[in-house]
Amino acid sequence: MAAVDYLERIPNNVNLKADRRLLRALEEWHPKFLDWWTEMGPLGFQAREVYLRTAISVDAKGWAQFGYLRMPEYRWGIFL
Repeated sequence: MAAVDYLERIPNNVNLKADRRLLRALEEWHPKFLDWWTEMGPLGFQAREVYLRTAISVDAKGWAQFGYLRMPEYRWGIFL
């Protein structure tokens, strides 16, 4: 299993940078997702701390480690 590259805009362990077309498409999608959340998310959530429970890292055996992130800090990754 490849090491996770946390420094990339989209953290991944699948050598995403090798497929520039896919990488550009995914990088374009993420800001649109955050815009969608701002427009369609729960009313008044911008004034509150909304947390997502999501995978935040991968351990040495490849298992996802879960934690909580504030919505504006959310970034997604690809881990196989």
